[in-house]
Amino acid sequence: MDTTKVERKPVRPSRMLLLGVTPAAVLLIALIVVLVQTRDKAPATAQAPAVAETPENTVNARADEVATSFLEAYGAFDVERAVSYLADDATIASMGADDDPRLLISWLEATGYRQILHSCEQLGNSASGGIRCPFDFYALRSGEIGRGPFGGSSFDLVVRDGKIVHVSQSWEIEEFSPRVWEPFSSWVSTAHPEDAAVMYTDGCCNVRLAEESIRLWERHTQGYVDEVKRNRRRVSRASSVRSG
Repeated sequence: MDTTKVERKPVRPSRMLLLGVTPAAVLLIALIVVLVQTRDKAPATAQAPAVAETPENTVNARADEVATSFLEAYGAFDVERAVSYLADDATIASMGADDDPRLLISWLEATGYRQILHSCEQLGNSASGGIRCPFDFYALRSGEIGRGPFGGSSFDLVVRDGKIVHVSQSWEIEEFSPRVWEPFSSWVSTAHPEDAAVMYTDGCCNVRLAEESIRLWERHTQGYVDEVKRNRRRVSRASSVRSG
């Protein structure tokens, strides 16, 4: 019988054991690492849907840009630039302009119209293409006699495929009518009754959009401003005489 002793090498404890970390703790650490890695990757998956929203925002921004550019050209009386934003079959529902804004823009310029645009807002969902743009305005040279601006009005536009297919202009005239429209109508009907019959379609309320009419509107709105200023000077002189 061989009695030779087999020399066994001492088993060296692992680095973890030397640090006092048990096998159970090693498994726990491994599990924590996996959980942390999974958590760190989660935001990339959660953020993915945001990419899908970009096209809708782009469409809205484009519609707003087209609507604003059209209205800026409209307010600057730049007919050709304004028309360039309109679709071929666009409808213009404002003061009898029908499908052609040229005469309307010409009338606005002739009568001293000025508009102050405010930020536009979307109407309905983005697919509808509806845009509302509020504005204040001076009209019939009201700014020249210190009346206005008058607020509460708005443009409603529909933009599709980068072109405007419909425009309507809603005028808030509750303050404008008694302060400007009615006094002018009364004055011109009294001072120039024959011309007034050409300027209006029904004697007092609706504008006749025609070249001859527009020339009369330009002449008589300026005449009305001059008359208002003369009356103010008379009142001022009379007041000075009384106070003196």
